[in-house]
Amino acid sequence: MILFTPEEGQLLVRAARDSVERLFTDRRPTLQPFIQSKVQAGVFVSIHDCSNGDNILRGCVGFPLPKGEFYSSLEEAAVAAATQDPRFNPILEEELDRVIFEVSVLNHPKLITVAKSIDYLEMINIGADGLMLSWDGYSSLLLPQVAVEFNWTVDEYLRNLCYKAGLAPETWMNDDAKIYKFSCSIYRESKPRGEIYRVADRSPE
Repeated sequence: MILFTPEEGQLLVRAARDSVERLFTDRRPTLQPFIQSKVQAGVFVSIHDCSNGDNILRGCVGFPLPKGEFYSSLEEAAVAAATQDPRFNPILEEELDRVIFEVSVLNHPKLITVAKSIDYLEMINIGADGLMLSWDGYSSLLLPQVAVEFNWTVDEYLRNLCYKAGLAPETWMNDDAKIYKFSCSIYRESKPRGEIYRVADRSPE
């Protein structure tokens, strides 16, 4: 498990927001690369619209595996989440006051080994395990918080993992399908530019 100090957790989210806000100005970065530049981890940035009291996804992009220097990957993921998620239009400057940023740092995924596919249902923990699928050249990933947000069962989680890859929902039951699980350290703004907390315990950091 990759652990961060409370200050580092704050910097992760602030750096993600800063990277996006700089798209609309000519100012230089206000944050220096945080001290754990040696971290080797995947990272995802999610942006949510909370303007009406809801929590509507506005963009989510990242890298499942380490991709060069961690801080640069964080910035790249943040900008891509705001501008390149094919499911959404690019974020506009006026939206920045009503969206919250969330950063997920991924521990290295591990292949789940099972004797038969039905065993996956006993080996995946909702809320703790993110999932990756690989089958016949197709792949997909779902962060652990997604299953919680939609109140999925493990079966629904696996079916949606397949659906995201553009596959039939029962593909996870194929003997040659590979399912990986991973854990995350997740940090999130409580409101736009508000306090930042670690999602696991909801305590402000």
